[in-house]
Amino acid sequence: MTASDPVPARPEVALDPPLFTGAQGTGDLQFSYLHQVHDLSLDCIKIVSDEGTLLSMNRNGQKAMQVDDFSTCQGSDWLSFWQGEARGLMLAAFERARGGQAAHFSGFCPTMKGEPRWWDVTLAPLVDPAQGGTGPLLVVSRDITAEHLAREALNDLNARLHEEVQRQTESLRRERQTLLQTNEELENIAYSLSHDLLTPVRHMLSFARLARTADTDKRERYLGIIERSAEHLSTMIDGVLRFSRAGRHPNQRQAVQLDTLMREVQTELAAQPGARPVQWEIGDLPTVDGDAAQLKQVLLALCHNAVKFTRDQPQPVVRVQAHRDAAEWRVEVQDNGVGFDPQYGHKLFRLFQRLHHQNEYAGAGTELATVRRLMDRQGGRVYADGRPGEGATFGFTLPLAAS
Repeated sequence: MTASDPVPARPEVALDPPLFTGAQGTGDLQFSYLHQVHDLSLDCIKIVSDEGTLLSMNRNGQKAMQVDDFSTCQGSDWLSFWQGEARGLMLAAFERARGGQAAHFSGFCPTMKGEPRWWDVTLAPLVDPAQGGTGPLLVVSRDITAEHLAREALNDLNARLHEEVQRQTESLRRERQTLLQTNEELENIAYSLSHDLLTPVRHMLSFARLARTADTDKRERYLGIIERSAEHLSTMIDGVLRFSRAGRHPNQRQAVQLDTLMREVQTELAAQPGARPVQWEIGDLPTVDGDAAQLKQVLLALCHNAVKFTRDQPQPVVRVQAHRDAAEWRVEVQDNGVGFDPQYGHKLFRLFQRLHHQNEYAGAGTELATVRRLMDRQGGRVYADGRPGEGATFGFTLPLAAS
């Protein structure tokens, strides 16, 4: 309060037994004591009428609330100072105090100059309701802004730590999944090296021995078998090398237009030696988030696979379509070729796994395994479906790009 402020009426505060006795009247000593406590307190101490009218405020309270001239807010509606979430808490506490019981709440209330403050507030009646009626209320507000901001900062830090733990956990999960896939791939490679790659080597060794003692006609036939086995072995080794390289190149993620990649794939397939006319049915393909070179390699492998297995169709048809689900794109390459038994479909994406004999359809059995490895690195998955004589569908998924 300033010197110009009117002196508030003395509140009736009962003290029993009296604190002081002496020459000066007990009531005057009591008031003097309370007045000193009132003004020296660092809290914001107010007297509010039972209707919510602000009657008085101590000096430190005026300083905390940034009140330059108390006369400008004396008599104002203290209840209107509280808005938002704190208002409901304040009203409940106010009604409790009017009923004769001390009440407490915490909430946000800006200063008179609009600076944000958080307060811990206690309300108590100044008149005992047992004496009849209601009277003014004592309101003690403690500035807890520093504590509130510290708590908010701690909560924010905990939230960031939680997010970081989640991120690290997800990173470890992906690394673990990658290690498991790598171990599986290494086991497949080891098995292939000890079985599939040895088959053409055994052929070459066996027919080389026969060629030494055979007549001219048989020797030529044996040498032809050796040559074809060597070519097949070379193709398989090239496939293993491509499979290995697919897991080493870093991802260069960017926005990739699949329709542009598809046109490049069609051009390359049409330029291959012995290429047959194919009826292409290309749907609307999206722009996705991924590595352009790797996605083109995937599309090229799946389309080449579709063209290869439609060679006996008088009118080969290859459809390329995309479907959007809740969290991913599905891109599918469908053909009207020989198809396959769906119970063996899970084997198609393993290294050197084939459902058709080498003599029927050439290839090393590494393309689809490479597709799977590339899509693992893109965060997607691969799948296949088919029926014998009814064609096949090979697809892959990609997560939706973050907006």
